[in-house]
Amino acid sequence: MCRIDRERVECFLKEIREGLEVIKEITNMDINSFICSRSVRFAIRYSIILIVESAADLGITILKQCFNESVRSYREVFLKLAEKGVISLEVAEGMASLASLRNMIVHRYWDVDDVRIYREARGRGTDIIERFIKEIEDHVSKDP
Repeated sequence: MCRIDRERVECFLKEIREGLEVIKEITNMDINSFICSRSVRFAIRYSIILIVESAADLGITILKQCFNESVRSYREVFLKLAEKGVISLEVAEGMASLASLRNMIVHRYWDVDDVRIYREARGRGTDIIERFIKEIEDHVSKDP
């Protein structure tokens, strides 16, 4: 096994949980309140960015420390984590999709469909993030 910097892992997981908490609070709102509030729409966008960047940084750390692997994109981080058995393929694909959404928010914000983000987050989105956290925690707990 490898030597994972557990303090660093916990910092990344804390950021992911904070973003997830915001998304859950927002998706508990009704859709009309969500649509009518620009600050809430921007908060969910920022939370997605925070989650993806923290999860990718965490994945990069694990890939480097445990497998001496590097990656070129956020999407690749998650797919390579699955390839190495750190997370399931289903979670990797879900996180890779979230990374694509993050890229759209950051680089083409005028194309972002906030209603779609709301519906997807309310549906499967938060579940994938929760499963990512659990699978990472399970992996890290196996290491000495």
